[in-house]
Amino acid sequence: MKIASIKLILLMSLVMLTISGCGKNKNDNANDSAADNQSAQNKNNNANISKDDVEELGKIIRLPVQPEEASWREDNSETQGNDNIALTSTGKKITVVLKFSAEDAQTIVEQADKNKPPFASDVDAESWFPPELIAKSQESGDEAIKGASYSANDFLREPYKNGKLTHINDTDFFVLELTSY
Repeated sequence: MKIASIKLILLMSLVMLTISGCGKNKNDNANDSAADNQSAQNKNNNANISKDDVEELGKIIRLPVQPEEASWREDNSETQGNDNIALTSTGKKITVVLKFSAEDAQTIVEQADKNKPPFASDVDAESWFPPELIAKSQESGDEAIKGASYSANDFLREPYKNGKLTHINDTDFFVLELTSY
């Protein structure tokens, strides 16, 4: 009888340990969820780090003239239409800041002018833009950089289909915005 009760106690203890080890408690699930969210956030932040390798950029877009400097960010995003058009599309977008020599800047302007005449345009300054452009945006007081925009056809390479090239006033900087939609 004594052996039977010891076996019963051991069996009950084993069952209790097995049951308590089978499931995760709520705190473990919350911690796992928070870790997953942090990992996704870090991955998203890393995707939005600006890059500055001109050779790598030349593999992504066409560069009719080699820039002196380049920095860019790619964005896989979802866009919404305006009030008149309820359009939602997903695709790629790249924003590139290019600096050319004075001669090459003039060449780019002349070539772009052949495709389509320029129009006055503003570009919103972003925190990763070169300091010269950020300072230029603060001159106007509205955080926008003024320039003349042209068609970006000379820079398009699949998957990018549309875009604009903005020559920033009184500089040799250009802001190129291309989209795949």
